[in-house]
Amino acid sequence: MNTDPLVTLVVAAYCTQPAHLQAALTSALGQTHRKLEIIVSDDSPDDGLRGLVQSFADARLYYQHNRPALGVAQNHWQGLQQARGSFVAILNHDDAFAPTFVARTLAALRQHPGAALAFCDHRVINVEGRAMPHITDQVSARWGRSTLRAGLHQPFAALVVAQSIPMAMGTLIRHSALPRALPAHAGPAYDLWLCYLLARSGAGAVYLPERLSDWRDHASNLTHAAGLDWLRGSALCWQAMADDPACMHQRPQVRRLAAAAWVACARGAWCLGQRRECSRSALRSLRACVTARGVAALGLGLLPAPARTRLSRAA
Repeated sequence: MNTDPLVTLVVAAYCTQPAHLQAALTSALGQTHRKLEIIVSDDSPDDGLRGLVQSFADARLYYQHNRPALGVAQNHWQGLQQARGSFVAILNHDDAFAPTFVARTLAALRQHPGAALAFCDHRVINVEGRAMPHITDQVSARWGRSTLRAGLHQPFAALVVAQSIPMAMGTLIRHSALPRALPAHAGPAYDLWLCYLLARSGAGAVYLPERLSDWRDHASNLTHAAGLDWLRGSALCWQAMADDPACMHQRPQVRRLAAAAWVACARGAWCLGQRRECSRSALRSLRACVTARGVAALGLGLLPAPARTRLSRAA
């Protein structure tokens, strides 16, 4: 390993397609800023990815296989805790950085000592790695980055609410700004929790309106596959933020987000035949903010789950 890294890139792997991990690590090792280390923390059932990592024969790469598996949040958190760099970034195991990602975001953080993180816009690529320009533009607009002012935003809780910060593959974080821990219930929503915990300190975030990373859109990535665990983790995060005095200016918006997230949890639980959990989530939605959808979700808990769901669970 590099004996004196300035930047640590954390790649949390789990049943990763080797071609995707190879592309991610190639992009990490191809950074124009060379003073870095890359930690691959693998939660897969076996260590079959070890050979791929070692095939790069690069001292900046470090592989560890977790037994027992840590889960999504703690797998990422372990890598961040082990990082020796003064700056850290997460790279999804199926995404990629542009060659200048580290150099550009690092320069932004050096220019703004009061900032906890620097983030960029990103491209959307398909499963084969081909760019999808139209979808890319839609995603940039949806999360507010296409019209976001470049430079320092301090505080940046509003950016958390808008979900503008691509924490998992487009953000460089000052290591000293990291929270003490991630909550055990963060789960697949670890990136939203990390963004909130960084923002609550009142520190700044620097935006670079450049597409310096690639997000791979495919059916098995975490965004699509996380399911009820992700919904519950995000709902708990919005609830924590709504109750946090440090985020009082965003409270009305965050309460609405919490209510919507709990409704999604209720629907997800109902589809799995978990009627009691459906009712609990619906009640939590109404406590956050009374909405027609929350009331409808409460009624949903009284209905039997769809026949197809009950049959598949019985099988």
